Amino acid sequence: MKRLHLICICISGMAIFAGSTRLSAGVGEKVVQETAEFVMRKFGKTALKEGAETFAERLGKAATRHGEDLVKAVRKVGPKAIQYADDAGEQAPRILSLLSKHGDDAAHWVILRPQAMKLVSQYGDDTAEVLIRHKGVAEPLMEHLGKPAVEALQAVGPQGGRRLAMMAESGNLARIGQVPDVMNVIARYGDPAMDFIWRNKGPLAVGTTLTAFLAEPKAFIDGSASLAGTVGSSLVQPIVHESAKAFSWVLSTFMAFLMISAGAGFYLAFRHPRLAAAMGKAAVLKILKRS
Repeated sequence: MKRLHLICICISGMAIFAGSTRLSAGVGEKVVQETAEFVMRKFGKTALKEGAETFAERLGKAATRHGEDLVKAVRKVGPKAIQYADDAGEQAPRILSLLSKHGDDAAHWVILRPQAMKLVSQYGDDTAEVLIRHKGVAEPLMEHLGKPAVEALQAVGPQGGRRLAMMAESGNLARIGQVPDVMNVIARYGDPAMDFIWRNKGPLAVGTTLTAFLAEPKAFIDGSASLAGTVGSSLVQPIVHESAKAFSWVLSTFMAFLMISAGAGFYLAFRHPRLAAAMGKAAVLKILKRS
């Protein structure tokens, strides 16, 4: 009996030691207690469903499950971070990282939006920053245009993001065409490129103009090249081409008429020489009278 009692005591001691080791290795009792007090001061009693001591105990257990990032997230957004982490399952490390970095914005614009979380999983954690920077604008663009939209939105500020969304919604972006290439230009040159495209969305919808812009975007963005000449050329060339086609048709018709007339004259002269001579004489007299 004594031996069994001793074994039980040893096992209990080892369990307690293991638990305290895990806690101290991950966070530590002092950090947990300080965090609980910090949360009380920052968020007030209304943020807690229990007293400070009970919360500290709950926080310690959660920290054992999720690690130090849990404490950082709790300091940022309060006790609700524990529930977010517990509900996230395998995504908990990502959720806690986003909360620690972006606070409540991460919860509102990413964590609580399934489609936004799907985009973050698909394109990486930096996508969360884009979703937060371009609130309510980035998500539909990313869903529709994919990775090029993510990279373009990373390079521009809120105004540029709104303009890009407006162009996509109005159809101007589709009318310009070659959307992935346009997105790549925005990703490379940022807000100056977005500003240029916004101001010139009409001219850029002309194929030859867009081709020139995509070939050397920096020259147009910094003003060393102008779309004016490109637009003029693109408008004049079709007119010249159509005029040439029209002139060619008239010329061909006239030549055909001459050939038919000459052929008819030869035929008439051969089969009816007297009639041909009379008609020729009448034509000459008519010309003389006019002169």
